[in-house]
Amino acid sequence: MSSTGRLSPPHPSPVSAPLSSLRGRRYGEDRLYLLVRDPHCVLAIWELTPDAHARAEAVARERRAPVRYEIRIERRADERGPAGTEAIEEIPDALGGDRWYVKLPRSGGECRAILGIAVPPGFTPILESSWVPVPPDGPCAEEGAWDLTPEAKSWLLERSRAARGPRHGMSSAARYGTPVPPETPPR
Repeated sequence: MSSTGRLSPPHPSPVSAPLSSLRGRRYGEDRLYLLVRDPHCVLAIWELTPDAHARAEAVARERRAPVRYEIRIERRADERGPAGTEAIEEIPDALGGDRWYVKLPRSGGECRAILGIAVPPGFTPILESSWVPVPPDGPCAEEGAWDLTPEAKSWLLERSRAARGPRHGMSSAARYGTPVPPETPPR
């Protein structure tokens, strides 16, 4: 017998299929996450347990309608702003599937996903993700006023004073903070 024969198992071990299409283990918990791909596209990832699916079927049966899963993306400008529905996608099989890309018509603000069923008289939520920030379409403005706290402004001004010297040009702190007159040399 060769060393390869001694080290390899006598029977090939069966390779089990991944437990989810994301190749991770299912945790047996109802959960929904929203990941931002870019300013105009998000990815909703979920795990819907058979118990939650059974509850959705019971609600649909009670309302004499088929189970039609939907992902809704809500958007708000900031954490104090009102939320509005930004996108709705019908999901063919939320129990067998576990992710869905959704296009966003606008960038910026914050979004969250809601997985639920569309049965008369309306939408019944099952899972909600947390709010996630969506980046703007382009980079921040290079010039103009920055909305800074007093602490941040004083830190920037302190850094601009420390960076001054004959070799340095005007710093961003000096450009965007309150202008500081140049120091006069001692006499």
